Amino acid sequence: MKIAVIGGGINGLCCAWQLALKGASVEVIEKDKIMNQTSSASSKLLHGGLRYLENLEFSLVYESLRERNWWLKNVPELTNELHMILPVYNDGPRSKWIIKAGLLFYDILSGKANISKHQWISKEEIKLKCPDLKTKNLVGAFRFSDGQMDDYKLGMWVADRAKEDGVKIIENSKVNKIDLDGNIIINDSAYKFDRIVNTCGPWAHELIEKSNIEGQFKLDLIRGSHILIKSEPDHAYFLQAENDGRIFFVLPYNGNTLIGTTEVRQELNQPIEPSKDEINYLLCEYNKYFVVEKNEDDIIKKFAGLRPLISSTKNPKDIKREYKIEIMDSLINVYGGKWTTAMSLGKKVAKKVLHEN
Repeated sequence: MKIAVIGGGINGLCCAWQLALKGASVEVIEKDKIMNQTSSASSKLLHGGLRYLENLEFSLVYESLRERNWWLKNVPELTNELHMILPVYNDGPRSKWIIKAGLLFYDILSGKANISKHQWISKEEIKLKCPDLKTKNLVGAFRFSDGQMDDYKLGMWVADRAKEDGVKIIENSKVNKIDLDGNIIINDSAYKFDRIVNTCGPWAHELIEKSNIEGQFKLDLIRGSHILIKSEPDHAYFLQAENDGRIFFVLPYNGNTLIGTTEVRQELNQPIEPSKDEINYLLCEYNKYFVVEKNEDDIIKKFAGLRPLISSTKNPKDIKREYKIEIMDSLINVYGGKWTTAMSLGKKVAKKVLHEN
């Protein structure tokens, strides 16, 4: 079976690899360079998604926790365990007991995939352990574990494995149009495939729309911005923004500090880059937690990725993170998808494309 996978982000690469492992002839068609958009602009986390429990996304968290461990086990040279500190303050957005309940459920969903059970650290202990944290109104902190990665290098690792198993990767090739019979126009030339897998991420809906195809799902495009500042923090932190209750991360990354992320709706025709308001937001929230405050002069890099989330609510932070796979004759559309669950998604797509139970 000859299959075209459109989009060279992590979801497309994982789908292509899994299809090739099952004997299909696969071509990945990417309009730019593979791993050059959203998939290389993540928070660099392999995680179950503790914060998704608030939106009752239990099945996604369960799947993500197991997939997190797959990456950690199979690609240890590009991944590592990350032990997060979640400080609790008297005036914080969530009480100690609400957070405790979430972490307990996180441990339960982890099952045998748990890296380590969460634990409570007293105020006295956390002051010694994390001298960089502000202590006014501090109650103590929780510690729990997830994973970290180099998203670009890990995506290229998948690409290399896929190529070893026969996948052909074609870059700088724009798909102009597709149809439900497997016909595809690339750089104004026509080709025929048995199946087309649309893994264009933020551009998935645009492709089917310009091909006059009506898909079942609509996408919300949510920009997530990050900044990298000089010096490395003592620990990885999972923090609650005082302004709006959102979760943000302060992480050690390549000898520096990665701060992110935001959640801002945008359109495809807008530049995918952090706005001044987002940068100010991240610095402001960071400075509420840490003794040594930072400003724009400390920023050595800033970047943003555009996440394709399935439309479900008005508030971006409440949009569910689940992905959907839509089959329309010879066309398979993939909507949404997390980095951590990309390989699992690839296996599901391969089964549907090849009509396996």
